[in-house]
Amino acid sequence: MPQAGKAPKPHRGTGAGDPVVYFPACGGRIFGANTPDEATLPEVIIELLVRAGYDPRLPEGFDKLCCGQMLASKGMAEEAEQMADSVTAALLRAADDGQGGHYPVIMDASTCSVRMQKHLAGRLTVLDFHEFAHDALLPRLVVTRKRGPIALHINCSVRRVASDSKLRRLIAACAEEIVEPAGVTCCGFAGDRGFVVPELNVHALRKVHEALPANCCEGVSTNRTCEIGLTAETSRPYRSIAYLLEECSRTETMGAC
Repeated sequence: MPQAGKAPKPHRGTGAGDPVVYFPACGGRIFGANTPDEATLPEVIIELLVRAGYDPRLPEGFDKLCCGQMLASKGMAEEAEQMADSVTAALLRAADDGQGGHYPVIMDASTCSVRMQKHLAGRLTVLDFHEFAHDALLPRLVVTRKRGPIALHINCSVRRVASDSKLRRLIAACAEEIVEPAGVTCCGFAGDRGFVVPELNVHALRKVHEALPANCCEGVSTNRTCEIGLTAETSRPYRSIAYLLEECSRTETMGAC
């Protein structure tokens, strides 16, 4: 199991840099890093945004908000819709640029990003972190590729909206050698289902072991609970691709990867 999550500190923007709204999803707030000495996902993403010249701002009351995906997956459609409406209102307020337009919004869990993209279609631009990183962060960062090999898991939500090409290009910019196990699609963790029915995770990832070489010591994905399931089954630490990008875009004084 990962470390317990830490509540991200409110970040209202400093006026230095290009404004962007960041909504940390529940998964990264509840479940912390893999080890005690690692930064949390929100900490890593805020560091990356600032490093690339952005001015991140978190919606007011974000720590009490949820997109409702966890309820929708359990058949509680009405309650899930109410939760999504609350997030919508908070994002619209936070993203208002005061001139009739909106700042871009990024989220750090693919499942939640896809849900809110549908909910806010035509009103706000909502990007999953890997999409924003590919489009907006890579051009502003100096990236030194890591030797690897590094495993890549493309989760169900990314596949469903066909944003996997950007994810592959993003990791290719960060790693010299990438392993994408054949025959592995859904990790089987299914949100929180893998906690109570771990057999789903074990069966879904039954082909991953033979596909990962012995010298592959880490993996990346874009959903915290998927990463938890992958870590448990492969005995290799899986983290958000944000960690890899942060590591590989450090300056010499920070300590490159």
